[in-house]
Amino acid sequence: MTRKKLVSFLLGSAATAALLLSSAPASAASTATKAGTASARAGIERDSVSCSKPRGKWANYSWGEGNTTATIYFNNHCSHKVSVKIMFVRKGSVGDKASKYRCMTVNAHTKGKKKFYAAAYKPYSVSRVARCS
Repeated sequence: MTRKKLVSFLLGSAATAALLLSSAPASAASTATKAGTASARAGIERDSVSCSKPRGKWANYSWGEGNTTATIYFNNHCSHKVSVKIMFVRKGSVGDKASKYRCMTVNAHTKGKKKFYAAAYKPYSVSRVARCS
C-alpha cells in the first residue's frame, strides 16, 4: 500500500469507528427512554365496553390516579352514545372494597378525558349502563 492509500484507509476507518461509537450512546439512550415509557404505562389501567352498533367495535377507557383526582380517558368507536358507570374503591381498603359510583356519557366517535375529584378513592372498573340519570 502506498502512503496516500494508507492514510485514506485509516481516515475512513476512523470515521466509521466514530460513527459507530456516536450512535451507540444514542441507541442506549433511546432504549432507556423506551424503558421509562413502559414503566410509566405500567400504572395505567384499561377497560372497554362493546358497542351495539357497529358490531365488533369498542368504547375504550383508561385511567391514572393522582393525589386527589383521577382522570378517565375515553375513545368511543361506537356510532352511538355510550353511558358507563365507573366504580371507585377506597384506597387501601381490604376485603370489603368500600366503593362509590360515578356515571359518564360519551358521544359517538369522540375521544377525550374527564377529571373526577376523589381524594380517598381510585378508579377500579367501568361497566355499561342504559343511561346516566
